Amino acid sequence: MAASAGDFEAFKKASAYLAKAQKVLTEEQDKTRAERDKLERDFPKVHEFQGKRIKLNVGGKIFVTTLQTLTKDPDSMLASMFSGRFEMNPDEDGCFFVDRDAKHFRRILNYLRTGQIVLPEKQSAKTELLLEGEFYNINAFQQAQEEAVLSFNDSILLDKDKQAYLFEWLGKKQTWNVIYRASRDGYGAADFHRCCDNKGETVSVVKTTKGYLFGGYTDVPWTSQNSGRKISMKSFLFTFNSYSTGNSPHKLALSGAHNDHAVYHISSLGINFGWSAAIQLSDNCNTQRCHTNWNGGHTYQFPPGVTSNHWLVGGWQFVVADVEVFSLQTMQ
Repeated sequence: MAASAGDFEAFKKASAYLAKAQKVLTEEQDKTRAERDKLERDFPKVHEFQGKRIKLNVGGKIFVTTLQTLTKDPDSMLASMFSGRFEMNPDEDGCFFVDRDAKHFRRILNYLRTGQIVLPEKQSAKTELLLEGEFYNINAFQQAQEEAVLSFNDSILLDKDKQAYLFEWLGKKQTWNVIYRASRDGYGAADFHRCCDNKGETVSVVKTTKGYLFGGYTDVPWTSQNSGRKISMKSFLFTFNSYSTGNSPHKLALSGAHNDHAVYHISSLGINFGWSAAIQLSDNCNTQRCHTNWNGGHTYQFPPGVTSNHWLVGGWQFVVADVEVFSLQTMQ
């Protein structure tokens, strides 16, 4: 039976489709061959790197390491440089030059070797290192930077869990810097005021010799003016553990009726919250007894289910082991 005009047209379309598919397949095969040829050309380069140490000249300082170390973080700039995807030619002295200050590069390499970030003690050096990690696009340094930006810097009393509670109670995450530590700066009232007066809003943390940990926030700057009670609508106290509540953390808001007693400014005393000493630190608070008396919730609320005025430490006196006061970091 003779083919119809319709059959002939369908055959033409099918032939054209097959020709187009063949062209695409040929192009893909050519592309694959080109990629394979490139890998075959680059593969000896990778083995050349692996077969010897790699010397880096970072801002004029020489570092010696291995390809395995440099490619430990696959998303980093260093891993990209030495992946074999780019033409990498050393200088005449055999070093690969990186135009960057070498001050913190040793810590960068040590992280790639060990997987551990060791931050310097000084805040300025810590910030510089974290910025270097960001430059080299090392994810772990970026995460460490985020954690450092939003924290109570250099605290020895507040772990990350306690800091998280404080951020929740404060209503937002911010950077707080320690301006006073009694074990470092002195336990006297004069030491406290020397470090803390006129520093804006503050968070104070007290640790007693029996291990109780509590403190307070105030938006009223501390002073030595002996001006007595100060009003605040934002101050609050907190405890991470206490005699009556155990290890249950609590935020203790102002009662509302006596906000004009939120804090007291007396030069001969240290931290002083609430009427008749809700939390009051004496001069030389590590040897002299300090005081706490909730006075029926006069200035600050009780924790839920608590009515004893001496609920915080099981009495009205305590001795301090250490104190930290933090001020809010302001943008320069």
